[in-house]
Amino acid sequence: MLVSDLFRLSFHNLLLHKIRSLLTSLGVIFGVGSVISMLAVSEGAKRKALSQIEAMGIDKIIVYSKKPPLAGKDSSTSNASFTETYGLTVRDRKHIVRMDNIDHVTPVRDSRFKVMKGTKRLDLKLVGVGSEFCLDSGCHLLKGRWFKPVDFVNIRNVCVIGERVKRKMFRIGQRDIIGLSIRVGRHLFRIIGIIGNDHGTQYPELGSPNDMIYIPMRTSEAICKNYAFVREGRNAKVTIIDYDLLVVSVLDVTHIDNTAKRITAYMRKTHTETKDWGVLVPLDLLKQRERTQNIFTIVMGSIAGISLIVGGIGIMNIMLASVYERRKEIGTRRALGAQKRDILLQFLIETVFLTSLGGIIGIGVGVGISQVITIYADMPTVYEAWSIILSLLISGFVGVVFGTYPAWKAAQQNPIDVLRSE
Repeated sequence: MLVSDLFRLSFHNLLLHKIRSLLTSLGVIFGVGSVISMLAVSEGAKRKALSQIEAMGIDKIIVYSKKPPLAGKDSSTSNASFTETYGLTVRDRKHIVRMDNIDHVTPVRDSRFKVMKGTKRLDLKLVGVGSEFCLDSGCHLLKGRWFKPVDFVNIRNVCVIGERVKRKMFRIGQRDIIGLSIRVGRHLFRIIGIIGNDHGTQYPELGSPNDMIYIPMRTSEAICKNYAFVREGRNAKVTIIDYDLLVVSVLDVTHIDNTAKRITAYMRKTHTETKDWGVLVPLDLLKQRERTQNIFTIVMGSIAGISLIVGGIGIMNIMLASVYERRKEIGTRRALGAQKRDILLQFLIETVFLTSLGGIIGIGVGVGISQVITIYADMPTVYEAWSIILSLLISGFVGVVFGTYPAWKAAQQNPIDVLRSE
């Protein structure tokens, strides 16, 4: 029997039972759909996480101050003021700059001033930064300009704000804010630029660059020296800290691990009383996150693949029932000269066609589910060409695996016994 005749006969039999054919392929449709959607969600989450780490710079080492419990507290008075001293110092910065494989070190210091809008306190930070911070942080200029050397030399009261600062401090629709002034505490700062960070970068103990008001480090030192006075109810607290963050840029990325180990060894040697610091290497974090995300993708894909197996079992069950139902057709064809391989190929083609069609529809279902997740759950999804091709190949493979036994069962029917029973 010609192969073209087998295909035509198989399609004809499937079209005679449209609803049953659709219901039979539902398991594969939802199986492929779940594979596509889960892999898209996993890849989207992976890329978002990796972009956040990459934005911090794979040639960077982040050294940050970490508040220890009851650091420097003077308990001589029950509810009076107390002083806490911790974190990175000027001495630490000077020593790190002199190390091998160090290009430059960008300091960041939180002024710990309350940023207010009327009587409402905003979740924003006023920070002093070095001149290279914009490039080192992965931020880009949206409007205006970044600090010039003259801003540091002349200790100017100018600021650059993160993009969310604009939304929180100014009216919606107020476009041109360059040149306007904002008040933080008793100090006025003229806005000279707006920067944005699209990668979701989060710095330890400080947060997102989009929620910060940046001023030159020299201006920060002139305004609040190296201490901050904070009143909380009846208690008052003076925090003495030189730097909250040091962004260390290295010359050779291949030796970044050794450089980080030297910095860690130095910090352990000089900060012996308490662990008031931390070291973060984005490159190591990037490698670790890649391994974790790859495992996560494999697990999610495997779980989704189980539904394909369940769908394949359902197809096998329906095709076995179809063999019993079509015994008269099989016996008649065998009596007219059809070979066993013709019967086997006919049923196998029907099964593979059902699973392949289910795979194609499942891809559309998976894309639709991913779009719904993106819109309503605000989670990025990414479709990879390999995942779509793999889903189609798996659906066809499921058809071959789970269709072979029903097809073989049909081919083994004895035409004399079948016709006699009918």
